[in-house]
Amino acid sequence: MGKRPYVGKSRQEIRDQVIAKQVQIKNTDIPTGWSLEAVDFANKLIQRKPANRLGVNGPDEVKAHQWFKDYSWDKLLDRQITAPYIPREDEMISIANENRRDSVNEIDPESVLSLRRNSIQAQFGGYSFNGSNNNNNNAKPQSTNVSVPAILSTKAN
Repeated sequence: MGKRPYVGKSRQEIRDQVIAKQVQIKNTDIPTGWSLEAVDFANKLIQRKPANRLGVNGPDEVKAHQWFKDYSWDKLLDRQITAPYIPREDEMISIANENRRDSVNEIDPESVLSLRRNSIQAQFGGYSFNGSNNNNNNAKPQSTNVSVPAILSTKAN
């Protein structure tokens, strides 16, 4: 493999090739160690049109491919097959206790800086926000001036 399936001098040329040409692994490009069945399997999976891809009619179509002819699906389901690679314990990574930035209550500093830009703030001219919740559904807006939370109030371009 090792080479791009589409080449061109511009994005437009590459786009045109993607639209016009179906990529496939050719006999001259078969990776070392691959069988002809493996190449056929890969080529059927990378069909550009989803309706032509192997597996469009369900997983049995994939399982019936010649590349899997000697594969024991029953042993797989019964967990009798040993994984070809099992990482050593010191290679395993646990993310169970890691702090995550995607918490709902955290503010991403990059997002805050982005929101401080004058070009962004100008889009909200004439709007106001009252952060207090007074549960008065009949209350009328207090102001039409821009009120920016303190965290966003520092000017930046």
